[in-house]
Amino acid sequence: MSGFIKMLFTAFAQSITSFLYLLILLMVYAEIKKNARLEESWLGSLRDTSGNRLMDSMLFGMIAGLISSTLIILIGIPINLNTLVILLPFSLLLTLLNKRYLCLSYAGGVLSLVSLIFGWPDMDVPSLLALIGILHLTESLLIMLDGQKETVPVVMEHKRFKPIGAFAIGKFWPVPLVILTIPSGILQTAGGGMQMPDWWPLFGGQGGSGLMLFPIAVLLEYNDLAVTARPEQRARKTGLWMGMYSLLILVIAVLSVHYVWLMFAGAVLMPLLHEFLLYWSRKSQLNGNPIFGAPWRGLRILDVAPDTIGSQMGLKPGDILLSLNGKGVNSEEMLREILQTAPMYLWIDYKRDGKPGTAEYHSYHCDEDRMGILFVPRKTSRFFRAEEQKGPLLRLWKWIQRMQRQRKNCDHLKA
Repeated sequence: MSGFIKMLFTAFAQSITSFLYLLILLMVYAEIKKNARLEESWLGSLRDTSGNRLMDSMLFGMIAGLISSTLIILIGIPINLNTLVILLPFSLLLTLLNKRYLCLSYAGGVLSLVSLIFGWPDMDVPSLLALIGILHLTESLLIMLDGQKETVPVVMEHKRFKPIGAFAIGKFWPVPLVILTIPSGILQTAGGGMQMPDWWPLFGGQGGSGLMLFPIAVLLEYNDLAVTARPEQRARKTGLWMGMYSLLILVIAVLSVHYVWLMFAGAVLMPLLHEFLLYWSRKSQLNGNPIFGAPWRGLRILDVAPDTIGSQMGLKPGDILLSLNGKGVNSEEMLREILQTAPMYLWIDYKRDGKPGTAEYHSYHCDEDRMGILFVPRKTSRFFRAEEQKGPLLRLWKWIQRMQRQRKNCDHLKA
């Protein structure tokens, strides 16, 4: 057992120091900086530094990668190196169409189906299904445990409720991973070997004279909108659905070892179900009843910046501010007028989950911005638009179409 642990950690360390992992780190950091700019533009300040956010993603990614690697090895899910050589570049190629296609469900499903129909590329489809199932199971746990940390309060335009408050969620994890590449009944280590059970490996079948652990790295991400629920509730629900999806893929992978038709079913269902989950999740949020709508009386708090007067008064997202210093407040203009009278003492009457409350603050210095509160407006021209993350090729195609329409308009005016 000590030899197995030593070999696992050696390969895991190689994964962390690999060029691919460092490249993924740069991608994660770029996304963190992008979210930080969005957060600062809406909230006016940052909850945490980009460096701390990167460290959080790295820590959870390493823990998740170590657990996933252990499961992959102990269960026995061997992947041919030739499969990786085709799978990873093809996945990157699909991102030219849409960024969400970086998820291996899409590349894995397409390549598995092509392999089953045409015999090329030569792939062990059950093993590939199982690997992607394990990765999505890992992703579901990360979403439930860590997905709610990267949220940005935004104001969106709703069909029925006009301006509403929402939270844009964007969390990324660089995950170092160790996979099996040559199946064997004996797990070779530097100090000898460890006898594995007779059923091992569960996938790949034959066994052989040796086994190699191969270090790679993957990027797991969680992009979502929290409109009908708070971010932590939304993350738990999304993680639960993703977990059910991953378990279904794993069951199909295990049974497809004995039933060939399930290989076809898994190859088709893996990308289609993933796409359906994303579509259904997005539609349920955009068309559902928002919990951060503007109330009939008072101002609803969407979020409170850290280390500000609002946070020191104990105000929280969802609270409805009813009055300030005994005067009713129904708009941000009314709030600003009261604050401009230079009061030294603030007391706020509010409602939280239908129950009244009072908050106080001493030594106020006539600076409404220092309250650090983002309200849900009744009227605004500034909206966050949850646009689809198109890849470079689709953006180029849209640009070509736009140029063609402009040219036709010019020709029509000349005529």
